[in-house]
Amino acid sequence: MKDVYLDWAATSPADSEILHKALALSLDAYANPSSNHWLGKEAKKLLEEARTELMRTLGVEGGLLVFTGSGSEADHIPLLALVGRLNLSGTRKPLHIVVSAIEHSAIDCQVRALANLGVQVSWINPDSRGKIEPAKVLAHLRKETALVSVMGVNNETGAIQNIAAIGQAIGEATLELGLRKPWFHVDAVQMLGKLPMHRMSTYVDSFAISAHKIRGPRGIGALWLSRPLDAFVCGGGQESGIRPGTENLFGALAFRFAVEKVSESLDTYTLRARQLETRIIEGVSHIQGAFIVPERAPGDEAYVPSILSIAFPGLGGETMVRALSGRHIAVSTGSACSSNQRHRGRRVLQAMGVPDDIAFSAIRVSTGPLTTPEEIDIFLEQAEDLYRKLKT
Repeated sequence: MKDVYLDWAATSPADSEILHKALALSLDAYANPSSNHWLGKEAKKLLEEARTELMRTLGVEGGLLVFTGSGSEADHIPLLALVGRLNLSGTRKPLHIVVSAIEHSAIDCQVRALANLGVQVSWINPDSRGKIEPAKVLAHLRKETALVSVMGVNNETGAIQNIAAIGQAIGEATLELGLRKPWFHVDAVQMLGKLPMHRMSTYVDSFAISAHKIRGPRGIGALWLSRPLDAFVCGGGQESGIRPGTENLFGALAFRFAVEKVSESLDTYTLRARQLETRIIEGVSHIQGAFIVPERAPGDEAYVPSILSIAFPGLGGETMVRALSGRHIAVSTGSACSSNQRHRGRRVLQAMGVPDDIAFSAIRVSTGPLTTPEEIDIFLEQAEDLYRKLKT
């Protein structure tokens, strides 16, 4: 049976050409980039070229780009920077952060850990379409607000947030109220390779990205910062003292090449993704009882076309995932990073007001540059057959 991979939002099949190119360069430049001898300087030169070219391709201006071990680690750094401002004796003013209720688990879990340390947290629920309105963010700002975090594209529904409008609203509101502007962080992991990011640096203070979502290797992410921050984790001073540890030259090079390749074909990829989205939505409409959640039409620009959540009422999403896996079709119920946290339920859909029974019946289908229309047809055919046989 043909393997059908529709879990690109979890990870993408690595591009062997990119990996081999990066590997060849890093094998030649094998020294530690922090070493002061000529071999270390050669490795350092390649590392800095990768950093500079990655920023140039992304279109960000100024600031600094820090290589990390993952998108999750890149998300953690701005949050953990707050720990240094905590005083558990209570002599300092309380810290407050504003976070959307539909964040990736990297943000969600870390924020809950900060709350246990005494940080005050305001959670913002989206509307029924998964959108976070700027007015909702502003309604939660206080003089103690140190950070705001809203993800760019949701990893379960594909909902696109208007990061520019939120960032502009935060800046204007804090200026008008005479408040200190909070740090605005964006998990942009699902934006990369799907949306242009060239204006991100004008309205956010930091954003996180990851290579393995765009056919790069696992184990390399990046954090863009508008200015340095006081890192909670310290060590040898690598990456401007913000992310200690010997630098991953292979990963940095591969990340650069992956971003360059996906940027060159962004328009073509988006067109193909829209065509596949139409095929999925129209196909699901012919499966009795199944539907897209939240409801959307083909070409709806409020969502990236490559991520869709599909509800099969009367059949648990995990059951459908396992049944499809038995037929060599890979989908998921949400973030692979939170697959061991099922006790937390389907919090993204539930935060949108989706009824529990519908939320628990949903699966996520995500496509990529290698996905074919034939693979979509196989998925639809098998999903309809399994739903008919297994639903209660």
